[in-house]
Amino acid sequence: MDRLDCLRAFVKVMEGGSFSSAAKDLGLGQPAVSKRIALLEREFGSQLFMRNTRKLTPTREAHRIYDLARQALSCIEMARASLTEAPAGPTGTLRLGVPTSFGRHYIMPVVEHYLRAFPEVKVDIRFSERTVNLVEDGIELALRIGTLESSSLKARRIGMVRRFLVATPAYLRRHPLPQLPGDLRHLNCITYARLSPSHQWAFESDLGRHVVEITGSLVVDDADAMKQAVLQHLGVAILPAWCAADAIRHGEMEVVLPEFTVPALPLHAVYPDTQWMSLRARCFLDLLVAQSGLFNEDAVRSEPPRPPLAAAGPVL
Repeated sequence: MDRLDCLRAFVKVMEGGSFSSAAKDLGLGQPAVSKRIALLEREFGSQLFMRNTRKLTPTREAHRIYDLARQALSCIEMARASLTEAPAGPTGTLRLGVPTSFGRHYIMPVVEHYLRAFPEVKVDIRFSERTVNLVEDGIELALRIGTLESSSLKARRIGMVRRFLVATPAYLRRHPLPQLPGDLRHLNCITYARLSPSHQWAFESDLGRHVVEITGSLVVDDADAMKQAVLQHLGVAILPAWCAADAIRHGEMEVVLPEFTVPALPLHAVYPDTQWMSLRARCFLDLLVAQSGLFNEDAVRSEPPRPPLAAAGPVL
């Protein structure tokens, strides 16, 4: 039994959360996996997992070496593939992290295309509005909307997410129609939980940038839920184009303050250093970049008529 066997077992335990799931993936018995982990612990001189009858918990040392272990195994895989006459196709499990609403609308069609092109890959998608930790969650590639925080991750910009301030005609008939961003204080504002600061909205116009204080009775962390709240006449909200476009086109929503533009947000794919990226992740990223023009084109066709002062550029 060599060190690579031990590292493979360790990575499988980290990703599956148990010795039994790792044993199943590796085609081994659970005692064999336990033995490999024990050998690795002796090799490193550190305990890698806290064990009890109910739960297996990785130690801080395990999290520290997890990414390095994956990189080492990826290097071996790449070296083996480079010695064959034809490059090996991607295999294994690709774990993705995507924003919930955006993923439903845009990523699932890409995943369908990917799985048809690479049938040897299994895709594991984690839908979440939170900023996932790629190492701790075992995610190879994630999509993030908004300004990126400083980190060791690599990022590739895919497009821009255009947003609109909207409400239903029925809600606007019952409340004073705002003429300026400051008038929003008279309306119930449905806010996004992960917007920071949550009590402020920003707009742009020929007169410059406008930041207004807003209040509301509903806070959610999912764009589709915000759309439903607007359609139920609960207030005004800032929605991404993919949520608002059809409703505006069908007259179910109206753009509020059309002379003031809600700043678009950048969309990035984030991942570890490409030197260590697996073939399956690299192929998905390439497909995502290739499809990004179609995303933008679809969004442009489906978005509402652009206000005269709206910013130009590719949108999602």
